[in-house]
Amino acid sequence: MTAQEAIALIEHLLQSANKKHKLNDIQSLVLLETWQGHSYQEIADRLLYEYDYIKQVGSHLWRNLSQILGEKVSKQNLQAVLRRYQHSSAPNNCIQDWGEAIDVSQFYNRQQELETLETWISGNSTRSIGIFGIGGIGKTSLSVKLAQQIQSQFEFVIWRSLQQAPRLDVILSNILPILTGSSAAKNNSIHALMEQLRQKRCLLIFDNLESILQAGNRSGQYQPGYEDYGLLLGRIADESHQSCLILTGREQPGGFAVRSGENLPVRLLKLFGVSPPVCQQILADKGLKATLLQCQVLVNYFGGNPLAIKIAATTIKNIFCGDIHAFLAQGNTVFSDLWDLLDRQFDRLSPLQQQIMYWIAINQEGLTPAKLQAEILPKVSGRQLMEALESLSERSLIEYRRSGNKTASTTLMLQPAIFEYIIERLIQTAI
Repeated sequence: MTAQEAIALIEHLLQSANKKHKLNDIQSLVLLETWQGHSYQEIADRLLYEYDYIKQVGSHLWRNLSQILGEKVSKQNLQAVLRRYQHSSAPNNCIQDWGEAIDVSQFYNRQQELETLETWISGNSTRSIGIFGIGGIGKTSLSVKLAQQIQSQFEFVIWRSLQQAPRLDVILSNILPILTGSSAAKNNSIHALMEQLRQKRCLLIFDNLESILQAGNRSGQYQPGYEDYGLLLGRIADESHQSCLILTGREQPGGFAVRSGENLPVRLLKLFGVSPPVCQQILADKGLKATLLQCQVLVNYFGGNPLAIKIAATTIKNIFCGDIHAFLAQGNTVFSDLWDLLDRQFDRLSPLQQQIMYWIAINQEGLTPAKLQAEILPKVSGRQLMEALESLSERSLIEYRRSGNKTASTTLMLQPAIFEYIIERLIQTAI
């Protein structure tokens, strides 16, 4: 959609809502400049107007559009909203196959992430997107919700789970007949899929990518027999086509981060925890009333992990009779379901990575990478340590924090729930 097409669409929307149907000159200019990515200050400087006036013109326009479209329209999401409306108002002949996609009718606010992902995809230049984060953070739900919202932009939407580690030939023999419209494709090769992605606009989603990756020291390496997935992902990222592949996982595949960038056709979204108001909504859906202050405590402790918050809510109802204050007062123990979730991630780590996790937990305050290398036993090379730290960071198991003083240094940290889990596990190992 061009800026002129956007102006025409907005005037049509204003007319259909019985508002004045033609933008005045200054509104058209603000829209045009906004479409090109300029800030209000830049627009004011270019058009020789006061900043406050330009902001007022824009805000009034976004407010009218929000009322007409029934969703919040802002300077940041204007293109994504209009493109989505344009596609949704056109006849939708999209062929969909959702496989084992989960139900997201109960979806907790990820509006900013959805807008970012839609913006990346709507320009038709993004070939691959990776959504990565710790288990339970909401990657799968986000991928399904996104695909539902943008399905009208594609001829085909195909969602597949890799949780059971299917071989690539199984995936291809399943997907290609859908794309070709035949009961069985004659050629189930990567080349055949690439031809389809060039000829048709397809949205493919591969969920739980970590299931086909090796556990151990270097994250992103494929299990034996699954290396052809790497060939496929590389070709989708590097070759010209009109489709998009979305990957979700706890770990990034090898070579993905190198290919990604703000101005590149491969984009990477690291998913973080939800906010206290969203936590409050999750608890309310479980029948619990919590203050925002209580939710802030829970978000800080669980890193805003929606699954961990749901698990905590079940414990609060069953063990503490719905008393959130009593649950918080007893010290936030890591209970069984959350322990199992962390166990699955910890067991995928190499002995060195596990040792680093223990070391960070023991030295929770002020442990820098340099100090860790000097003190950790048994001794490891700088290269081995940096590889292990990078892998742990990509798995969202450790955090880097930088102090704001003049002698700022980067320290290694664990989220409180992960810290408690590691300490408990260390105690069990010592018994």
